[in-house]
Amino acid sequence: MGSLSKKFEYISEHYKARGLKHALTVIYRKIASPNCSHRILFALSKPRPVDLAIESAKDHTFKFAEVDELKKLQANPDYFISDEYVGHVANGSARCLLQLDGEKLAGYAWIWTHKLAYIDDGFHLNLPDDTIYNFKGYTNPDYRGFGYQALRHVKLLELLKDEGVKRLFGFVEYRNLRSLSGVKKSGYERVGTLTIAENKKKQKVSMKVELDDHFWSKKART
Repeated sequence: MGSLSKKFEYISEHYKARGLKHALTVIYRKIASPNCSHRILFALSKPRPVDLAIESAKDHTFKFAEVDELKKLQANPDYFISDEYVGHVANGSARCLLQLDGEKLAGYAWIWTHKLAYIDDGFHLNLPDDTIYNFKGYTNPDYRGFGYQALRHVKLLELLKDEGVKRLFGFVEYRNLRSLSGVKKSGYERVGTLTIAENKKKQKVSMKVELDDHFWSKKART
């Protein structure tokens, strides 16, 4: 009974957050394709920072982190900065935008420096030339509720403008309500879906991608 109660609570949460169609989709996929991973692809060209974020962060510093800075921040395990991530910055494969309130970390946003977006082991998407993959974000609990995530996206696009970057890319697992809410608030728009299906019996994995033609078109980049 307890298990059924938890399942009902889970579906009810999805219904309240995303509506009946989404809740029914969650139920159907759970029954029909339990070994599938469904992700929604998003892109952002016009972030929507709230006025509160702009005003309260007017004295904050936004900058790409040096390796030494990241190593210092690693002293606080709550920041979730691993040796692997520091290594990505050291070898030039990733960059980390810091939001600093004086010496205190308010939050960060990570991007890959190449055009291949890592989706899962063995699966990557080759992004348009004007798009970069924003793969990780964090806001210090002391700074949550101000809408800083969208503001960091604004700063990212400002700092990357001279490199020809006009859009950010990301993806969210379709059941991750918190992340779905976050990308919506930031101004991300849905540009496709990706399904990864694993057939354990045949030891095969397949992928299906559906993309918005406009997002990948040359017209969208002008």
